[in-house]
Amino acid sequence: MRRQARFALATTAVCAVVLLPFIVRIALHEPRSRPRPPRAVTDVVELMRRQQFRQAYTQLREAKPDSLNPWRLPLRLAICERAMGQHGVAAGRLASIQSLPAALQQYRELWLTRSREQLGDTTAAIVGYRALLAEGHRAVADSARHYLARLYTANKQHGEALELFRQQLRTSPAYKGDLLYRISLSQAALGDEAGSRKTQLKLMSDHPSHRLALDVASRIKVLTPGEQYVRAVVRYNHGDDRRTIDGLRRLLRRSDVSPQLASDAQYLLGRSYSRSGQGSRARRTFERLHEERARPSALYRLAGLQVKGDADLDAVETYRQFVRLYPHHSLADDALWQAAKAAERHDEFALAGEVYKQLHRSYPGSDFGEDARWSVAFTHYCQGEDERALTLFVDGARNSRQPHIVDQSWYWAGKTARRLGQTQVARKHFARAAAGFPRSYYSSRAVSLGYGSDELPQAPSVLRAAMSVPERAEHLRGAQHIQRAYALIDLGLAQGAERELRHAERLHRRDTQALRLIHEGYEELRLHDRALRLATQLVSSNDPTQMVRLYPSYYWDQIAEAAHEAQVDPYLILSVIRQESFFNSDAVSRVGAVGLMQIMPQTGRKLARSLGVRPFERQLLFDPDVSIRLGTRFLGDQVRSFERGPAQNLGTALGLAAYNAGPRVTRSWLERFPYEDTDAFVERIPYKETRLYVKKVLKNYAIYRTLNGSTRTL
Repeated sequence: MRRQARFALATTAVCAVVLLPFIVRIALHEPRSRPRPPRAVTDVVELMRRQQFRQAYTQLREAKPDSLNPWRLPLRLAICERAMGQHGVAAGRLASIQSLPAALQQYRELWLTRSREQLGDTTAAIVGYRALLAEGHRAVADSARHYLARLYTANKQHGEALELFRQQLRTSPAYKGDLLYRISLSQAALGDEAGSRKTQLKLMSDHPSHRLALDVASRIKVLTPGEQYVRAVVRYNHGDDRRTIDGLRRLLRRSDVSPQLASDAQYLLGRSYSRSGQGSRARRTFERLHEERARPSALYRLAGLQVKGDADLDAVETYRQFVRLYPHHSLADDALWQAAKAAERHDEFALAGEVYKQLHRSYPGSDFGEDARWSVAFTHYCQGEDERALTLFVDGARNSRQPHIVDQSWYWAGKTARRLGQTQVARKHFARAAAGFPRSYYSSRAVSLGYGSDELPQAPSVLRAAMSVPERAEHLRGAQHIQRAYALIDLGLAQGAERELRHAERLHRRDTQALRLIHEGYEELRLHDRALRLATQLVSSNDPTQMVRLYPSYYWDQIAEAAHEAQVDPYLILSVIRQESFFNSDAVSRVGAVGLMQIMPQTGRKLARSLGVRPFERQLLFDPDVSIRLGTRFLGDQVRSFERGPAQNLGTALGLAAYNAGPRVTRSWLERFPYEDTDAFVERIPYKETRLYVKKVLKNYAIYRTLNGSTRTL
């Protein structure tokens, strides 16, 4: 059934939208969690959603009017005409539409007003926008405020524009950085140079990572030490270490710097030296800061530099010194954890165990507490003290509150008992770990060894029901947002529909029924990451019948094709995407990784060249097809490379580690740590982020394979 059918069956003019039931589970080889297929490219709504308005317009000119909803065809034509710049034709058509649903009345007024503005009728546009501000609902009023402020600015009515920008600070907090910048420009245009400067400094101080903060920092003349420091913070947040260092060194030469500001500046200087590879200068800076100003975090940073310089055992002592000097500091428990890990990396298991015990004993309420207790047992296991390790693993399993620690403890109790030759005891412990499936990595590991059940029961969706949106939404407070969203979806106006759904989500944070409707809207718009995040609120991760909702198979066709080309299991690719970007094709990480599979641009360029994807530019990585193909090839190459090496049993885990941390550093771990015991090797991956990444992806992998009928063995 074409997706337009869900709207054509509407019997009321309020929203004119109905929802299809869930698609029946795809049989046999296709994933149970496969999403509904997209509309055909020739579908008018899909063309409009892709902003291919000329093609849509051509089809609409040949279409017959909808007898049930005669307003739909002319409204779609008008939307296309506006997008094509035919504002006069669009305005006439918009004004003539009869019997428009209430959900779209104010949008029609907004579009009509925009067309009048484009036609140069400024007076009528201002009147229209002001009317929408007075009477319009939230999403339309926000748009009207934005356009009116811009119109006032163009007409040099800066006072009126300034007031609207200030209103937007309250109504649109997500755009504070842009709005502060516009406010500063309006203040300057009104001759309020002092106010403009104050606003620019607020932009730099409150939003140092914003692109416009960097623009302001490059132009503003800083006067006070505080202003000089704020500019340095902005430059640091944008990765400009050279200018950050120069600015901070000039600041520290001033005679009017307060002790606290000098401490902050020296600390940031040390971090800038460290990040730019000037380790010796960073060390001297932090040493001086700790000696002269007794700043605790400087000592903590010194230990981190020692780790970075492969002086792990020196770092152990520095971290422990930090705890002795500052036992109540917020980083004290973290310092002990880092000290224990540093000792562990050098096979100093007795020392590591001692530090883990200190952490568990001294900071019982710490986030590291139960991990530290498990790690004490692990250090005994690594020293071959199996009887003691087994006792501690079992004790941890019985007394831990966190489910994943319980599963982890039972699993390692099973490994230890098996090494002791206690076969029946080992089976019992492994079975207890497997009973937690699919909630944790180690429960899935136990299942992969043949313990417990690898079947996940299926249940009817709790997210969708065969009932139209008006029927389900009419009793909800603020349901108009949901109705308008679906009306805009029907018109192919994805951005407007998303805004309405976001407003509705904020309004209905605790209303499960409303959130289900919003979830459906996100699915309809193929906003996969938002749909999945909402699904995690709506269904329990401890309910095995709902795993299919939490592990969807978005982009399955592209993944299957790329996986076949690269000779990789497609469920492994799904698992990586879920962990890397949560299926957000627009994702950008703090280090610059891009797209669904979070590929660094320089890596993408090399992969594109090898696959004949030319010409290559960073923007291509936002294309799901390109990201999936390049990422799948890279992962496949890494897995095969390690499978051909000495640690064949670790091929998948090492391939994932290489995908996250890089092939070279992963090979160094293989040379550094014993790899005969797969589980012990994974636990000893030095980078916490990579260690958790490998575990989470492998857990995802086990669940995806189980949901879709794959075999146990991974």
